[in-house]
Amino acid sequence: MKSANQIRDEFFSFFTEKDHTLVPSDSLVPGNDPTLLFTNAGMNQFKDVFLDTGSRDYNRAVDTQKCLRVSGKHNDLDEVGYDTYHHTFFEMLGNWSFGDYFKKEAVAWAWELLTEVWGIDPDRLYATVHLGDKKLELDADDEAAQYWKSETTINPEHVLFFDSKDNFWMMGDTGPCGPCSEVHIDLRSDEERAEVPGETLVNADDPRVMEIWNLVFIQYNALENGSLEPLSAKHVDTGMGFERVVAILQEKTSNYDTDLFLPLLDRVAELSPHSDLKSYDSPGGSEEEAEKRRVAMRVIADHARTVAFAIADGVLPGNVGRGYVIRRILRRAVRFGYQTLDLKEPFLSSVVDVVRASMSGQFPELDKNPDYVDRIVRAEEDSFLETLGTGLQYFERIVPYIERLSSSKKKKSALEDLRKDKATLDLLKKAYVDLTDRDLIIETFTSAAERGTVSGEIGFLLHDTYGFPVDLTQLMAREEFITVDMDRYKVLMDEQKSRARASASFSMTTEDSNEWQSISDTMDSEFTGYSSVSERGVRIAAVRSTETEKGEVRHEIVLDRTPFFAESGGQVGDVGRLTSENYSGEILDTRRTGDKIVHVVDALPEDFNLEFEASVNADRRSRIVKHHSVTHLVHAALREVLGPHVAQKGSLVAPDHLRFDFSHFERVSPDELRQIENRVNEVIQSNVAKGEELDVPIDDAMARGARALFGEKYGDTVRVITFDPNFSVELCGGIHVDATGEIGLFKFVSEGSVAAGIRRIEGVAGSEAIAYLHREMDELGRVRGQFKSLQRPTDEEVSDLLSANKKLEKELSALRIHAMYADLDRLVEGGEKIQDTTLVVGELDGLDMNTLRSLAEKLKDKMSSNSVGVLGTADAKAGKVYLACCVSTDLVEKKVLSAGEIVGVLAKELGGGGGGRPDLATAGGRQPAKLGEVLQSVASVVGEMLG
Repeated sequence: MKSANQIRDEFFSFFTEKDHTLVPSDSLVPGNDPTLLFTNAGMNQFKDVFLDTGSRDYNRAVDTQKCLRVSGKHNDLDEVGYDTYHHTFFEMLGNWSFGDYFKKEAVAWAWELLTEVWGIDPDRLYATVHLGDKKLELDADDEAAQYWKSETTINPEHVLFFDSKDNFWMMGDTGPCGPCSEVHIDLRSDEERAEVPGETLVNADDPRVMEIWNLVFIQYNALENGSLEPLSAKHVDTGMGFERVVAILQEKTSNYDTDLFLPLLDRVAELSPHSDLKSYDSPGGSEEEAEKRRVAMRVIADHARTVAFAIADGVLPGNVGRGYVIRRILRRAVRFGYQTLDLKEPFLSSVVDVVRASMSGQFPELDKNPDYVDRIVRAEEDSFLETLGTGLQYFERIVPYIERLSSSKKKKSALEDLRKDKATLDLLKKAYVDLTDRDLIIETFTSAAERGTVSGEIGFLLHDTYGFPVDLTQLMAREEFITVDMDRYKVLMDEQKSRARASASFSMTTEDSNEWQSISDTMDSEFTGYSSVSERGVRIAAVRSTETEKGEVRHEIVLDRTPFFAESGGQVGDVGRLTSENYSGEILDTRRTGDKIVHVVDALPEDFNLEFEASVNADRRSRIVKHHSVTHLVHAALREVLGPHVAQKGSLVAPDHLRFDFSHFERVSPDELRQIENRVNEVIQSNVAKGEELDVPIDDAMARGARALFGEKYGDTVRVITFDPNFSVELCGGIHVDATGEIGLFKFVSEGSVAAGIRRIEGVAGSEAIAYLHREMDELGRVRGQFKSLQRPTDEEVSDLLSANKKLEKELSALRIHAMYADLDRLVEGGEKIQDTTLVVGELDGLDMNTLRSLAEKLKDKMSSNSVGVLGTADAKAGKVYLACCVSTDLVEKKVLSAGEIVGVLAKELGGGGGGRPDLATAGGRQPAKLGEVLQSVASVVGEMLG
């Protein structure tokens, strides 16, 4: 039996022998198509050729393309695992002709490969061609049909015509398009084929009669009016699903039974603690349980491939865009492993290792940063596992009520049980946060449950609190034969986004509502700031005054020439002055709006037609430039020390500091920071000259290893800044020192995390670095001055002092607690009677929650039977207040009183909440000033509960 790798290599060899160039797969992240989240077809990397906006130095190509289909009309995610042929990640084999061969060769070669090289039975193959389309004014594709009959040995009756839905391909509403010819295979038994002709099942959604290869003949251009015009050059674009053809050639009925997936499934089986789960073919359990386990194993195998390739191509799990898609897929796999295979610890990175081992030969990018990929996967698993179990328990507690409430026969008993089920009602309160009335919560939950629906509020809670992507909640609901109220969920999500936008503190204006007043014929600005900080004889090209959202008026000027750098690439904008014979204005900021360099000024001149002098604040510019150049050095040093996975994710270059965000999935250790800092200062002291190249073709720059800045968009040609070709080469439009020696000194100030997988360093350079060191030395001097004499290093002396202080604090705390025990005796003696129950209430000073709880436990031991104790403590400065309640054992056993219920009522008056055992419970609040009032109310609260 041929392996998958052999099959792929045979495809390549077949076409390279026919003068096709073997080209590597494009990234899963489309580099030249902002309309796509992920590469989802082989043609994506050649789209510019079809649109006639690009070209290649070859006119025939063959490849395998990594593809991901998880959004839009090509969304297979919901089906993955439940059948044996849907995938999120897959390979698309393809051969291509760019204005070279056309239908005749494409048809003949497809048949030759399938039947002669791979030995597929010709009688099982069918070819479909375009039937024609009156609306498009197209006749049937008799040309393709004739080639199938003249160039192959196919049974003529197996050449079938289908309409445009199945056999006409369009890139979009407009653009290149053309008829296609698909090859289908009938995998049914001979008996079934004799009973029902295969041609009746082609394009009939029978999984045993399936398409295996699509030959697209791109020969038209679709116009906006719906008509077609012939293209000057005709192209061939073919696509063959690799996983599907491997299953056929290995004579498997399932893609998951091929050697593409079996190693992954075996690893999952090894990891599962289920003792009866031996392998994918022997999953153990009952028949129903066995199938559930196979589904989970298929999901994990498929999703591990997706996660491995996506992260290797630079997509990190996150909350938006591509990152959110990968997070959803990864968490879907973790949920199946956790719930079905009992995988309670991180496991997916182990399966990713098998993906790497089996596929890195064809896709070497999998082997570039294996530790980095593993750390990302592990960190994401750790994060989700922290809340997954609790979220599943929540869902599993709610679902039985939904099932019963949706049944007319069970609804009455379900409502009765729900009203008595305090634990479930407490869970519902978390979802219905805007409702305080218990009956209203039950009514709202029941309204959705009656329809067999998980309410939007619960879906939102699972997403917002427990990290469940909503499609995961939908999947779990579908497994229980219920649905999720997506309309309400979307409303709640929109409200959350609106609150986030409303809380933003920045102000802005819009280009459309504030038109420019043109002063000259052009609004273009010539930037001269690379070589100067002052420019005379400049003229105003345009002005405008805008009102910000805060109601402030902002004046803006565009100059025909300017030395002022507009904020971009992380470098802040310049400030300075604009002057003439009767005007002196301050330039407060410089920004880029579209193609315009916009100067924000404190006031507009009265005469716009004068000549002006534009002068940048040179000292501030110099400090910014040092921080910008050292940012490049830091980036390069980070990659040297931490590894090539480091990529910039954001930056700020200001006159007094720099900030740099980068991809890395663990804390940068002090030793690593020291190595990086030393390397940067070594380059500074070497006084490396700046290399500056203008108008470099971007492909040439990238081929030389130039680093592109995160979030920046580049044209066909770029500016390249180099500090030693073997150290730092970056695409950059910012301003830099002429040589690194001008920077003087660099010092790290801080390192920390800003998001999962993203670290942030802050640092200072030049005079700011020297000032930072002076402050540090001054502080150290003040610390040393606190000691009469230092016999040992300062840190050892301070450590001993802290240890001694900690010991004294423990002793003092023990003495305070001992004294408070005596206070408890006093409180017990002064207890008051409420009916036949003794009530002990007291306020204690300056305690934390743990100490207060310990005292409540001690109070419970000191109290007699038929007693209740409530203690409180407040911290006015911190704005916190704590309560602890204890109830004697006899009252608990009689179910007369519950400590949890008592503190629950009291805590509401303090703006908080709490709970615990019936005999001991604690609570916290945010209104310490009300503690005395609340403690006075304890008697009435307990009296009411006693009835």
